[in-house]
Amino acid sequence: MIVDAHVHIWRKDPRFPDPSVTFMSPASDIPLELLSRYMDEHGVGRAVLVQPMYPGEDNSLVADAARAEPDRYAAVCVVDPRYPAAPDRLEYWVTQRGCRGLRLRPSFAAEAPAFENDDLWSRAQKLGVVVSILSRMEHVPWIARRAQRYPDVPIIVDHLAHPDPVAGPMSSAFQEFLALADRPNVFAKPSGFHNFSKRPYPHEDCDDFFKAVLQRFGPDRMIWGSDFPHVLLKAGYGPALHHFERRCPSLAKDDRDRILGKTAERLYWGG
Repeated sequence: MIVDAHVHIWRKDPRFPDPSVTFMSPASDIPLELLSRYMDEHGVGRAVLVQPMYPGEDNSLVADAARAEPDRYAAVCVVDPRYPAAPDRLEYWVTQRGCRGLRLRPSFAAEAPAFENDDLWSRAQKLGVVVSILSRMEHVPWIARRAQRYPDVPIIVDHLAHPDPVAGPMSSAFQEFLALADRPNVFAKPSGFHNFSKRPYPHEDCDDFFKAVLQRFGPDRMIWGSDFPHVLLKAGYGPALHHFERRCPSLAKDDRDRILGKTAERLYWGG
């Protein structure tokens, strides 16, 4: 079973204030049916629907899609951690609408100060949800503190916290990221290389990052995601799926299977 643990769908929002912040315009629909066609074509059995940056906290599209096909999709919701009602909003989306994960986004400057909202983290722990984090390298110390304080909360770091290919894997920033492996509840998501690579696909400048993460975290704590639909304009769905086996041919099949599915199944479906 292949699981794509990082995909987005949305309804168009022509009023979105800054369409340039994303590769795929929010003024165009990205329907579930489009994702499903790519999954079927490439033999991907399950996907984790991550709420995109728009339309804000209205997680209805991803929640309804996952609730209609719970064996195929899991939903990750967003709530704004700056508001006192954030824990109750999370409980609503989890208990009433079936979401299985929460995404926090300290890389958004407005949300960064509220990243350490203890009430929200405590509620996530109580609800048993997976917390995904859209972050940058400067947020790694925050993640380490959260992981230590809430050891029962699975934490996934999206896109490897956007490392700097120019600085390379031996940089102090990335070494600090690798130290997150000392926290058993932290998982690494080697995804979205097109977001930080300085080279076009196959993003050769990301190879050493992947190998370093594999060595420190191991395949049981690594989770692949395509970053659909953004990847369609940068590499293509198929190339993203086969990226690791092509760039790291020594990767054992069993390890690849864990990265491409088994770890995500365990977290989101209890498999």
